[in-house]
Amino acid sequence: MKLVSRVTGILIIVLMIPLQIAAQEAETLFSGGVDHGGYGSLVFGITSVNGQAAYLRGTRGAWVIRFRDGQAIHLGLAGYRTASDFEPAGRSLSGHQDPEMRTSYGGFEVEYVNRSFKLVHFGAQTLVGSGNVKFQKEIDHGKRSDDYFVIQPGANVHLNVTSWFRLSGGIFYRYAANVNLEGTSDSDLSGLSAMIGLRFGKF
Repeated sequence: MKLVSRVTGILIIVLMIPLQIAAQEAETLFSGGVDHGGYGSLVFGITSVNGQAAYLRGTRGAWVIRFRDGQAIHLGLAGYRTASDFEPAGRSLSGHQDPEMRTSYGGFEVEYVNRSFKLVHFGAQTLVGSGNVKFQKEIDHGKRSDDYFVIQPGANVHLNVTSWFRLSGGIFYRYAANVNLEGTSDSDLSGLSAMIGLRFGKF
């Protein structure tokens, strides 16, 4: 009987070990399985450039990594450009009548989306890349264009219109650096943007 009792006790201990290990699994930020998708997006907005309002247009494309708990990561590329001209800051180019400028920028974007299965949900994204600012017409002196570094963080609100179409709206701030062109500067090209996006794909 003593031997049977000992063997039974050992078996109980052995059977409890996996349960104890499972109970002590590390907590993780994301849980469950992973689904994959992707989307393309048309973007329209308004921004502040050289202290003036300018219209924005853009396109985005992203790979969607969605976790079963509803959280998702979007990894992709984006490009934006001013769809309307703006004047040099302070009208600093003497001898030129109504010089006009435009800028474009783009790069790698990453977005974190929370509870994407909800009708209305939220996301936070950041773009890291480069841009170009230029005069629309030839000028008599100095450079006509210049490249710069850009970071653009922001936040979005998403609306699930259908399973394959989402409407997003967000506020962003564009940080421009290493601008070296007469008529603008780092601070002049940096500014707030409000954007609306039309997203089509598998989410």
